Formats: sequence, C-alpha cells, structure tokens
Amino acid sequence: MKRTLSLILAAILAAASLAGCSESQPNADEPNTDAGAQSAPEAAPGAEEPVPEETAESFDPGLPERDFGGRTFTFMTKNNATWSDWKESSVWSEGMNGEVLNDAVFERNNYVEETYNIEFVEYGPDSGKLSSEAANAVTAGDTTYDVIMPPLNVAGELLKKGYLQDLTQVDNLNLEQKWWDERSIADLSIAHKLYMVSGDLSTLNHDATWCTMINLQLIDDYDLKKPYEYVANDEWNFDTYKTMCATASRDLDGDGDFDSDDAIANLTQNENATAMLVTFGYHLIDKDENDLPIFTLDGDERVDKILRDVSEFMNDKTVSLNYHQYGSLGYHLLTTKMFEENRGLFWITNLQMVIRLREMETDFGIAPCPNDPAESGFILEALAAKSRELLRPAYYEVALSMKYLRDEESITMLDLVIDNRAYELEHAFSFGASGAVESIVLNGKDPASTFATSRKMIDKMISKAVDNLNGN
Repeated sequence: MKRTLSLILAAILAAASLAGCSESQPNADEPNTDAGAQSAPEAAPGAEEPVPEETAESFDPGLPERDFGGRTFTFMTKNNATWSDWKESSVWSEGMNGEVLNDAVFERNNYVEETYNIEFVEYGPDSGKLSSEAANAVTAGDTTYDVIMPPLNVAGELLKKGYLQDLTQVDNLNLEQKWWDERSIADLSIAHKLYMVSGDLSTLNHDATWCTMINLQLIDDYDLKKPYEYVANDEWNFDTYKTMCATASRDLDGDGDFDSDDAIANLTQNENATAMLVTFGYHLIDKDENDLPIFTLDGDERVDKILRDVSEFMNDKTVSLNYHQYGSLGYHLLTTKMFEENRGLFWITNLQMVIRLREMETDFGIAPCPNDPAESGFILEALAAKSRELLRPAYYEVALSMKYLRDEESITMLDLVIDNRAYELEHAFSFGASGAVESIVLNGKDPASTFATSRKMIDKMISKAVDNLNGN
C-alpha cells in the first residue's frame, strides 16, 4: 500500500480563458559498493579544508524583476462556508494571528505583493456555483479572475467545455520545478498537454491525500507489530493488512453481530473500492503511447483477483465497517467516533482527518494506503516557489508533523504518503471506470462481466472528451 491516492484535487487553474494550473529506497545503512565511487583525498598538511558544496534547497524561481503597477490578481477558490471541511485556506490571509499555516500564507503573499507590486484578492462562490460562475466568466470575456482552484471533477467539467489552457504553453511557468507536483503532471496530462496541475501553492491537495490511520493503542492492546516495521522491510501489503485485521475486531455488545456498536478492525467507505485498487499500482483510466486516456482494467487476471479479494474483505462485516452503510448516523462522523473511542484499528481515509482528530486522547499514526497568461504564469511561479519555502514546511513539518501526529514513525510515513500519491483522470472526467469498480467491490459483481458491460460506455465517454479537447 505504498501508493496513495488524491481523490479531491486542489487543482490550480491559470487564466487566459481560465487556463488550468488546476519502491523501496536503497538501504541507507548499506555500504556504497559502486566501483566508481571514491573517497575524497586527504588535504595536505597546512592546506585549507575544501569548502563543502552547497546542498541547501533553492527557492528562487529565477524570474526577472517586474513591477505590475499595483494591479489586482484575483483567485476564484473554494473559500466559501458551503465547502465545509474542504474550504480553501491557503490562498489568502488578513494578517498574522499566531496560527502556523495562516501566518505562512500571509508571509508568502506579503513577500510576493511587495516584490512585484501586486495585490491579491480571493473570491469564493457557493459550492454549487463555482463551475457555472467560472464558465460564465469565460463566455462573457470577463477578465476579473486570474486563477481558479476547483476540485478535480469541476476542473474536468471546465476542461471538457474547452475553457482551460494548456499550461505547457504558458510563459514563466516552469513545470519542472519542485514546487509543481511531478506526479500530477504525469498523471493528468492528455495528449502531452497539461490543463491541470497540483503543487505547493495550496495545502488542500495534501489534505485530500489518502492514507491509513493506525490506532497505536490497539496495536499494543492486540500485541501486533507496528505497520512501520512492515513498511521498512517492504512487507506492507494487502496480505499483511488482512492478517492484522483478522485478529482485531471485537463483539463488544455480545449480540453475535458486528456493527457500529462494536470494535471493527478496518473502518472504510465506498471510495476505498477504487482507492485500494490504485494502491496496487493501477489507474482507473490509463494512457496509451500517445498520452491519451484508455481503459485497460478488463481482461487483466491480476486485476480480477485483486478486485475479488478487496470485495470479499470490504464486505466481511467481521473485519470491515463501511460508513456509507450507516448514512443516517452522520457520514464520516461515525467512523471518526469509532476511531476516537478505540473501536477501529485501521481507518483508510484522507490526511485531513489527522487534524480533525487533534482532540483524540489515544495516540494514532499514519502509513502509506482574457488575462495575459504570461502574467498569470509569472505570478503563479513566484507564489509557488515561495510556497515551497514557507507554506509547505508550515503544513508538512510544523502543523502536521509536530502538532498533530503523535509519533516519529508517522512523520517518516508522511513522506511516503505525499511522495507516492496518484492522480486520477477518472475523477476529473467521470468516464465510468470508478462506478464499475465500486459495483464489483461493494456489490460482489463479477469483474469480467461488469467490465464487459461498462467498456462500451467508458470508451464512448473517453472518445467524446478527447474530441472536445481537440475541438472536434
């Protein structure tokens, strides 16, 4: 389960007509046996010691000096109360207030504003209006908004309508820089064009990254080995996960059934049907040699076996509880309550839950499961570079690692979770692959027949989307 999944993307979308910005490592303890590696020669007596080569990370975007004359640069984001927990909070700040993330946002924005003589403004439409307001701005030629940061499915809607620009053609954007997520670039490109990208500018993509929450108290109570040890030995896989879960459910009320009143090893939800498949290294929608979307899950015997195994596991009430089957009890609040009350060993969910569990008394951990586009590119590059320097450490190293995570091993696991996440074209375009996989896993359908039934529609949806992008 080293590969993780970002289901909801804080994609960055730049504007020309609202353009889209939207395995194991070598053992560090092993000696270097590379025949080409040699020790540095000893310095002659009295000679000056060699100056070590600078290895500090550079945050300089390499942009020229520029004065934008105080112009306003406006973001359209999810900064509206109707987005609830998924409200954007890393674009704009009124001022310093002592909160780590808020202050990092303010410091970053203040630096870029003063350096390039610009003023940032954020506008957050109601959650049901972001797509329509963005589309209306494009069709009306409204130049109010420079950048739009929607969820991935809304980015897909705008892209299919031709409202987004290929970011590879935007001057001043250097997508090879480390502040742009290279995995999002590889996974979300289409026909070698890129309309959506993720990076350090927003922390919401981190919040949406899936991971496995671990109740460390129950690990001790059940005398189980910590998953960190399995990860370190490259043994953290589905078989190991199932074996641990097999011993960790308890019928607390003694009624002979396993339900939300009991202790269940694996707390889960519908989306895990697809998320768990991705951890095996598959995409719901893959790409061919021309970087075009293609459906390849059907006819793969390994996929067939994986889906059958995951289906059996997720539908086994003695080890798994799916909160979608208890909708009247409050969505994820049910599994949150169970995990907080030490009635769940594992919980496959997103990183935002780490912050939501800040009041939990028991220790827990994680493991890896028409504007000028050149101006927009310039400002986004400056913001992203400064975000890498200020915002990423605030979220990643201070707010999450030191404030919310409870053990050193989880901080190491966070590296794996963030660095190995995947992005899905399926979740941008809704071709139908996720529906097919969920039907197989959640309803016990036969993989081969389900894929055979779904393939025609999936291929049709892919073809339509590609034609729209090509202007056909």
